[in-house]
Amino acid sequence: MNSILRVKLLRLILLSVIIFIVIACGENSPINGDAISERITFGEISLANPEEVRPERERGINSIANGNYDQAFRTLTNYLESTPNDPEARIFLNNLEVEKNKKPYHVIAVSMPISSNLNASLEVLRGVAHAQYDWNFSKSGGEGMLKIAIADDDDNNPNNGTKIAEEVATELGKRKEILGVVGHYSSDASLATANIYKDNQLVSISFSTSVELTNYSPYFFRTVPNDQAAAKALAKYAQTELNSVKAVVFYNSDSKYSKSLSQEFISEIGRRNIILREDPDCDLSTWSKNPEDWRDQATKVLNRAKDSANVLMLAPTTGYLDRALEILQVNQGNLPVLGGDEVYSAKTLEKGRDSAVGMIVAIAWDIEVNETNSDFPERSQKLWGTSSVNWRTITAYDAVQALGKAIDDQAQPTREGVREELSSNFSTPGAFKTVKFLDTGDYDGDIQLVKVVKKGSGYDFVPINP
Repeated sequence: MNSILRVKLLRLILLSVIIFIVIACGENSPINGDAISERITFGEISLANPEEVRPERERGINSIANGNYDQAFRTLTNYLESTPNDPEARIFLNNLEVEKNKKPYHVIAVSMPISSNLNASLEVLRGVAHAQYDWNFSKSGGEGMLKIAIADDDDNNPNNGTKIAEEVATELGKRKEILGVVGHYSSDASLATANIYKDNQLVSISFSTSVELTNYSPYFFRTVPNDQAAAKALAKYAQTELNSVKAVVFYNSDSKYSKSLSQEFISEIGRRNIILREDPDCDLSTWSKNPEDWRDQATKVLNRAKDSANVLMLAPTTGYLDRALEILQVNQGNLPVLGGDEVYSAKTLEKGRDSAVGMIVAIAWDIEVNETNSDFPERSQKLWGTSSVNWRTITAYDAVQALGKAIDDQAQPTREGVREELSSNFSTPGAFKTVKFLDTGDYDGDIQLVKVVKKGSGYDFVPINP
C-alpha cells in the first residue's frame, strides 16, 4: 500500500471514530432545555390530548398560547360544560381563573408519565384539578390561590429509563416559583429524582410505594401506604383464607416497585413457601417481546407450579400488565390470585373478564368504603359528571391539599418552609380522612383490599373487609 493510500485510509478510520463518538454522546446527552420546557405547561400547550380532540378545546389552548386569556376562558368554560371529565382542561381553566382574579397565588407542579401511561396520569390529574378547584374557589382554601404546572416526565421509550424524569425534576428545581411537586408516579422515577429535589430544597409528594423510598429524603412524602403494608395485607388475607400458603410470585425485575412489592410479600409469607423461587420464568421482563408467545410461556410456568402452588401473586408494573393478564387467562380461576395496585385497572376488567373474578387487589383507597362520611363523591359528581373516582384521584387530591396547607401556614412561603410544615405534626383534611405523615415521610393510613366480581354483563372491583 503506498503512502497516499495509507493516509486516506487513516483519515477515513479517524472520521468514522469521530462520527461514532458524536452519535454515542448524543444518545446519552441530557435532553435539550427547550425540549424539557415543552414538557411543562400551565395551559399554553396540551400534554394529555384526548383521543378525539374537540376543536373548542384546541381553540382555548391556542388562545392561552397567544396570550388571549379572556377568549381562552370563555372557550374552555364552554368546552367543559359539554365535556366535564377532562382534568387537563380543568387545570388550564383553573389557572386562567387565578390570573383573572388577580389575587395572590402560589405555584406547585404535578409530574406524571403522560406519554407512556395516559390513563393513570389522567386519574392523577383529576385529583389535582379537583383539589385546586376546591382550594381556590371553596371554603377549603387559604389566603393564596394555587396555580398548577403540569409536566410529562416520560416519553414511552424504555431505553431512556428515568432520564426524562431527572431532566424534568432539574427544570422544576430551577423554577424558584414552584413550592412543591405532586409526583412522581413510579418508584423508579421517585428514586431517581429524590436527590435532585433535595438539592433544590423542593418537596415532592408521591404515589410511589417502594419500601426503598421510606426515609429516603427529608423532602420526600407520599399519600399512599408503602409496599410493606400492601404485602402484609395480601399475605394476611391468603393466610386467613388458605390452610397453607404456597405461592408463585410474578414480577418484573426492571422495576423498583415490582421488586419491592414481590420481595415484601415473600418476606411476609416466608421464602420456604415460595414455589419456583428466583425462577426466570416468573420474571415477566425475561419473557419474549412477542405477545403471541405469552400464552405458551404462561402455560409452561403454571404447569410447572400446579402440583405445589395454591396461590398466585401478580406484582407487575403497567408495562407488563398484559403479560400478567395472560397468566390469568391460562389460570382460569384454578388458583386464587392476589395483585398489587398496578393490577387495579380497567384493562384488568376488560381483558381478564371471568378469569379475573375472585382476584384480590391491594390499593390505597376505595371510594365505596369511605363515601358515607364525606361529601367528596357529591362534589366529584358536580365537577366531573361522575362520582366514580379511584385511589389515584383521591391520593392526588390529598397531596395537593397537603401542599396547599403547608404553603398557606407560612407568612412568607418558602420551599424549606413547606418541608418544615409537613414534618411537624402536620395534618389537614383530605378527600375522606385527615392527611398525616409519619416521621419517615410515609403516609399514616391503611391498605384497602378489593375483589373482582361480575356485575351484570360487566366486571368491577368491590371492597372486602380487611
